[in-house]
Amino acid sequence: MTKVLFILSAVIILVSAFFAYQNGREFTRVRTSVIALNNDVKKALDDANKIVNDVNGVVTNIGTVQGELDVEGEKVKSQKLKLAQIENDLKRDQDLLESNNKKLADLRQKLDKLPKGMKPETMVEEINSMKKSTAELQAQAELKKKDVVAEEEKMGQARKDYEEVVRKIEDRKKSFDRNSLVARVVAVNDAWGFVVIDAGQSSGINEATKLLVTRGTHTVGKLSIISVQGNRTVANILPETVASGMSIAPGDRVILENLYH
Repeated sequence: MTKVLFILSAVIILVSAFFAYQNGREFTRVRTSVIALNNDVKKALDDANKIVNDVNGVVTNIGTVQGELDVEGEKVKSQKLKLAQIENDLKRDQDLLESNNKKLADLRQKLDKLPKGMKPETMVEEINSMKKSTAELQAQAELKKKDVVAEEEKMGQARKDYEEVVRKIEDRKKSFDRNSLVARVVAVNDAWGFVVIDAGQSSGINEATKLLVTRGTHTVGKLSIISVQGNRTVANILPETVASGMSIAPGDRVILENLYH
């Protein structure tokens, strides 16, 4: 039995050694292939990097060339603009020359039509004389204009004075109309000490108006206005102003205090 086991072990060892030998050769072959493949890949990568570098160089050169082309293009545009400007200036100068030639021809025709004995020098003297006369007339016109302005100012002041006089006359007329007030006491409340008058705002009365009550040639007393309406006024009787032995009664006359004074 032991001998069988020994033989089996020997067989297994031989088989293992054979396979190990085979695997070693295969591994060596595969390793050699991998190394060769890696070398090929590295070479291919190096070639690709070289191509990329070449392409980048070409792209850079293209950008440089494009920039140079753009610069040249701008120069060409600038030259075209300058050329167009020169052409415009030339056309303008030609038009100006033609215009001057036409004016010169017209001037020659006018000179040819001048009366005999009249020369351009004489015309210049006449024109200068006319300019001098015009300047003198303008100076006189300016003086006259100043006189007119002064007169207008005087007229304006006179107009203001006239309007002021008219205003004063109107004010005096209004004051006279107001002082010519003639009103009557229509009701008396002795208990509360006030009266009702048959005149109001329509007659020029306001709360600041001072009123006197008269009867004949006598002054009965004074009033202090409480309220004013269109044609009615309510006023308090000032007891200290009522004459001794008298009292305000309906029918008494009411006038402005300043008219009395």
